[in-house]
Amino acid sequence: YQQRRGHTLSAQKTQYGAALIIMLLIMLSGSLFMFISSLSSARIQNSRAKINEAALAQAREALIAYAAASALTAAGSKRPGNLPCPDTNNDGIAETSCGNASGSSGQNLRLGRLPWKTLGMTDLRDNSGERLWYAVSSNFKNNTPISILNSDTPGSITVRDTSGNIIHNGCQSSSLPNCPAPTSADAAFGTGVVAVIIAPGAPLLRQTTHSAQERNLAGINVPSNYLDSIILNGVSYDNQSFTDFTSSKGFIQGPSGGDSTEPGINDRLALITQEQLMSPVQKRVAGELKQCLNEYAAADGSFARYPWAARLNPSQPVNYTDTSGILFGRIPDNPFSNTKMNSGNQMNDTWMGNCNINSNSGWWINWKEIVFYGLADAYKPIALPSTTPTCGTCLSISSSENSSGKQFVVIVSGRKISGQTRGNSADKGTLANYLENANRNADQSGAYTFARESFSATFNDTVVSQ
Repeated sequence: YQQRRGHTLSAQKTQYGAALIIMLLIMLSGSLFMFISSLSSARIQNSRAKINEAALAQAREALIAYAAASALTAAGSKRPGNLPCPDTNNDGIAETSCGNASGSSGQNLRLGRLPWKTLGMTDLRDNSGERLWYAVSSNFKNNTPISILNSDTPGSITVRDTSGNIIHNGCQSSSLPNCPAPTSADAAFGTGVVAVIIAPGAPLLRQTTHSAQERNLAGINVPSNYLDSIILNGVSYDNQSFTDFTSSKGFIQGPSGGDSTEPGINDRLALITQEQLMSPVQKRVAGELKQCLNEYAAADGSFARYPWAARLNPSQPVNYTDTSGILFGRIPDNPFSNTKMNSGNQMNDTWMGNCNINSNSGWWINWKEIVFYGLADAYKPIALPSTTPTCGTCLSISSSENSSGKQFVVIVSGRKISGQTRGNSADKGTLANYLENANRNADQSGAYTFARESFSATFNDTVVSQ
């Protein structure tokens, strides 16, 4: 009996141990399954996020390229920096006009889908299979243009982060409607963006209206069926009600759950800031002027020389007349009377035929005040030049390549930075209100070293040379 009882207890212990092992294996398998599932879910989420990031990045690059590549003519209406109107009927083509500066109908026209055909792109989709949406600032839309467009033109679209803080402020001052003074957590006035690209994501229940997004044929061009709304700390935000020049009706970044347990917003935004757009646009403008100067010097009668610059004078209105002896100043307007006279009537007194500069119209009227020109002494106008000029003492550019021996430089001023004002004649005649670092001290000696640097809070000049 004792022997049988021992065998029974031993068998029970063995069975109990086996049961424990099985239970541990089950628990381990469950934990491993959950771990693998979480890894798989994270991998899926990461993959989906990358789809959005790639599509938004491509769209942003295409819009910036469009703005910098506008086909310019001296008398035309196209301007460097112009952005297309949105596509409001889902055909991939930008509308021919997107309204005037005011009025709800005009504002609505500046929000639509990305005009991918107009941009020469493939039909980009987000990770839910939806086409991208797009909003453009009134200041940068190509039709109908409402203001001067140059490197001083601000973006006008407000953008908030997922907590509702303003990270780009489309308001210019507190005197405008819906423009209260920014809080300590908000961006300052005048920091609005020029365009917003949106990956709308899967349909949600809109928090502010408690209505479902209907993405059927009837609602295919209705922004509220694709763009989300949210309530944060009792304040409503709605991505389909964009309006320029306010802090209350811009865009808010997703994803965020808002005040309810439901997802409030899953819109993902890509922004085009004023600085991002203007960096290549300023290069385009500088390139146009370089082409004009090269064409002028290559023409018969110019003897590989260039016209005098227009003198800066703080005590007089802005001047665009070529001035004898002035080797640094603004780009001169036709006719170059002093250049022709000082060359014994040999040099040309106008820009050549392929130069897209018209002194009083076209794109150049937007830019001429903020573009400057430096000329090496060896290449100035002189009477009856008998030989092709060569550099004895020429211009230099202090940069990574430390280039020297430059015949001329063209400098396009960026947006006003801290301490710069451009309001009256005295401001406009003071170089330091336009250029930074070494460039602000340019003189008339023809032996000057200019600065070419990366854009920053203290430097945004674009410098090209020959």
